[in-house]
Amino acid sequence: MDRWYFAYGSNLAIDQKELRTGTIREARRACLLGHRIVFSKLGSDGTGKANITPDGTQVVWGVAYLCRPKALMEMDKSEGVAGGHYHRKNVQVRCESGEVLEAVTYVAGERYLKSPTSPTPKYLHKIVSGARNHGLPEEYIQEIQQAAQDTE
Repeated sequence: MDRWYFAYGSNLAIDQKELRTGTIREARRACLLGHRIVFSKLGSDGTGKANITPDGTQVVWGVAYLCRPKALMEMDKSEGVAGGHYHRKNVQVRCESGEVLEAVTYVAGERYLKSPTSPTPKYLHKIVSGARNHGLPEEYIQEIQQAAQDTE
């Protein structure tokens, strides 16, 4: 059964998402209420990777992609689910139309959590470019950039 996958980090980049799971069938701009983006997932290169954390006053913007089960299995591999890097989390995201979608997203695994750590400029650029390509709000894109700066 197809499921929605909510991307908020580097999978906003269309080329990366398609490389991982094939052609994008449907994508919708959406937001996750009560969370904020942080760079608190320690990457294998020692740099910060995108993660979300509960915060009742914030919103995380991203894209909900409609995925077949096989695509989500590929996402699990890419996100390092078997090794505990990330795990799936069920969330409800709100589309611009007001429609609420049941989706899965990926949240950093406990043993890979670290205080916010700087992402590489290339990684941050991938997220920001993907956000702009999908037409996410410019104010939110500035929040992503601020979250990366708050790690220094």
